[in-house]
Amino acid sequence: MKSNFYKSISTCFGLGYISPFPGTLTSFLTVVIIWLIQKYFGFQITLTCIFFITLLGYIAIEKDVNKKSDPKEIVIDEFIGQSLVLVFLPLLWQPLLWQMYILGFVLFRFFDICKPFPINYFEKKYQNAFGIIFDDVIAAGYTLLIIYILLSLYI
Repeated sequence: MKSNFYKSISTCFGLGYISPFPGTLTSFLTVVIIWLIQKYFGFQITLTCIFFITLLGYIAIEKDVNKKSDPKEIVIDEFIGQSLVLVFLPLLWQPLLWQMYILGFVLFRFFDICKPFPINYFEKKYQNAFGIIFDDVIAAGYTLLIIYILLSLYI
């Protein structure tokens, strides 16, 4: 029973199994989910939700993954990384929020798929829950940095 619970969490309730591109599908649905949470509950509640989902996701991955890799059906890390991008976008530039959400989605997927340094380093060095989640956190950081630079040039 516990094993099924952890698998449900790590695969975002089976979302990791229903697409040839589970990370992209999860990231796309995350855009909608985080927008709704932020719209109706605000920044602090959204950030608190992401924090608890990260803790739960970490535990679920630790309990669920017995391999030394990042299985493609494990998509809670994409949810966490994409959420971190989206939660900080309204603080950057409110008038272009939807454009920033789209850019945040595209850039996050780019960095998560291409894995430039140090993303690739952490993914290879830490083949556990920390590595699975942290490489997406770094991809979120790269995404926010690029968006910040673009906005600085725009303003």
